[in-house]
Amino acid sequence: MYCSQCGADNPADARFCVACGAPTDPQERELVARETGAFAGHPPGIAGYGGFWRRLLAVVIDALVLLIPLALIQSVIAPGSMDAGMYGGSMGKGPGMHYGVGAYWTWWNGVELIAAWLYWAGLHSSVHQATVGKMAVGLRVADLQGRRISFLRATGRYLATFLSALVFMIGYLMVAFHPRKQALHDLIAGTLVIRPRA
Repeated sequence: MYCSQCGADNPADARFCVACGAPTDPQERELVARETGAFAGHPPGIAGYGGFWRRLLAVVIDALVLLIPLALIQSVIAPGSMDAGMYGGSMGKGPGMHYGVGAYWTWWNGVELIAAWLYWAGLHSSVHQATVGKMAVGLRVADLQGRRISFLRATGRYLATFLSALVFMIGYLMVAFHPRKQALHDLIAGTLVIRPRA
């Protein structure tokens, strides 16, 4: 039996870890944690949760990883959609633009949304359990037991990020105050952003 606090191997009947003294029974560990605060009660193999600033850095890295290639592709296959006039609602004049710029922008915006969905949901549900940004800062996305999530759950988590962004990004700011560092979309999807044990 492996200790969820330090990872040490213990006999199957051990009540306390031989290395760090943490209770091996989850219920007993929770009781001790409430009384003393000495044990974190993380799922096995988890060193801690991803804090606000580390998660913010991961998002910045992911934005660069995703948006720079999309901007390059857009400049090649849809250069007319990058015109400043598109925001004014004027008709597009670029090659291949048979509709108003608003319709063309909606089409490209759809491409960006699909790319973002596949990037975040696909990588969060992959064997890495992390986007490029999260890998760079040592974070993973997991379920409440620390296990890999399905693509369907990762999709639900991605869609819930739109709710987190509503009302001045309060859903994201929850990470700074929640005991398990969960954002609103983590609470909705039943996920954790974790720092795995080395």
